[in-house]
Amino acid sequence: MRVFALACTVTALAQGAQARDVALALDWPNGAAPAVEIVTVTRDASGAVLDTQRTPLPEGTQTTVLSLPSLSRQATTVQVGALLEGAFALQSLRAPVEGGQPPDRIRLTAALTASFGKDYLCDTGRVVSLRPAESGFTLDGTAFEPATLANSFTAPDGTTANRAPGLVQLERADGALLETCQPIPARPILPLTALGQDATWRLTTGLDGSVLSLAGARQATAGTPAERLATTIAPAAENRMRLSFGAYELTLDDTPCRLVRSTMPFPLQATLIGPDVTKSAGCAGDPLRALEGPAWQVTHMSGHALPRAAEGNPSFTLQFDTGRLTGRTTCNRYLGRATVDGTRLVLSDLGSTRLPCPANLRNLETRFLDAMEAATGFLHLPGGGLALYAGPVAVLVARR
Repeated sequence: MRVFALACTVTALAQGAQARDVALALDWPNGAAPAVEIVTVTRDASGAVLDTQRTPLPEGTQTTVLSLPSLSRQATTVQVGALLEGAFALQSLRAPVEGGQPPDRIRLTAALTASFGKDYLCDTGRVVSLRPAESGFTLDGTAFEPATLANSFTAPDGTTANRAPGLVQLERADGALLETCQPIPARPILPLTALGQDATWRLTTGLDGSVLSLAGARQATAGTPAERLATTIAPAAENRMRLSFGAYELTLDDTPCRLVRSTMPFPLQATLIGPDVTKSAGCAGDPLRALEGPAWQVTHMSGHALPRAAEGNPSFTLQFDTGRLTGRTTCNRYLGRATVDGTRLVLSDLGSTRLPCPANLRNLETRFLDAMEAATGFLHLPGGGLALYAGPVAVLVARR
């Protein structure tokens, strides 16, 4: 269903936002609440960090109110973590910022610290991701191996990374300081959906436990909630996590994966074992994360090239951000929701502004929105392009 009721929303965004108090709930696993430092990060639709805030909390704090200053008009998400001795003991999901305002309440929990990497914000403004390796680690894809000094690591080009709790310092081969980086909350693994390659199982895991569906197993009657299994998640090896729930275990490997019945790339490989499952392979994670980042510029629709911005027509764009879809058409802006239902892409709840537009361009906008609603999958193209498919037909092609 498509709606056209965004004029007020766009106006509110343009006017900015006032300061907001947000209730923080700190869910400590054992109930004890040590003294921590709260780190708050706001990001824009591309995932770039706009602002950070650090607030100390005294020992024993279980709930508190975080006073956020007025947020940038570009802010689309806010994330909070509790930093303890240089590592995040609790953190939240990336919560949406709506109309310049964060949510009223944010929950921090230990389960959301499970991640395959650690993010650091450097004083140069860039965000780097540190991932463990067999002997050292990689920093944004560059391998660092242990050096002769303790907590010091070197890259092939001679760059040195000095690590301390809550700090990474990068130096050139001649010893000149390049940048200093401090931890910020990383993207958590949960919530998670995993699917078997043979289509015999499906697992959904959230903060309230896991639901495992097995082909041929007796299903809950209509209206009866599915049984949720208490779940633990812990590192199993470098670049590997293990979820344990009931008599089952799911192993996650930090390796891209593709199901034989889907073109969409999943971020993780999965293996399920249990009393009636013997090492069944599958894929896990949210395929939409591969689409997040800078806006995609749409170049073709249903096989035909779209008018270019250089010819006096604004570009058609797509931008994905934690389940939200935004962009512009020739005359208007739009927003909607992006989800993945099993192996199917779903772009829904599309709404557009209603600015004046010549009839030919307005018709083009309508066809563009129709193409998005028809999309059922996507595929990365050689050279970094993107194609949205409706069945076997590429309805939109885009690039960055």
